[in-house]
Amino acid sequence: MQIEKKYVVYELNRVMGSEQHLALEKIDFDGFLSNSFNTEDEAIEALIKDGRTYQDYLILRKVNIRS
Repeated sequence: MQIEKKYVVYELNRVMGSEQHLALEKIDFDGFLSNSFNTEDEAIEALIKDGRTYQDYLILRKVNIRS
């Protein structure tokens, strides 16, 4: 069994301007950078290098299990 753990960055958006209803949107980085990182720190560095400021982001762990 093969287990792969990666970190993915999502932007936290308001649904129709509501503070109570929020949605997660997987972000696309400029250039050829994939939104799949080995560590949370790598994900944060990618956000900084991509110039993404003044937004709310969540970094979630994605787990793939293959036999």
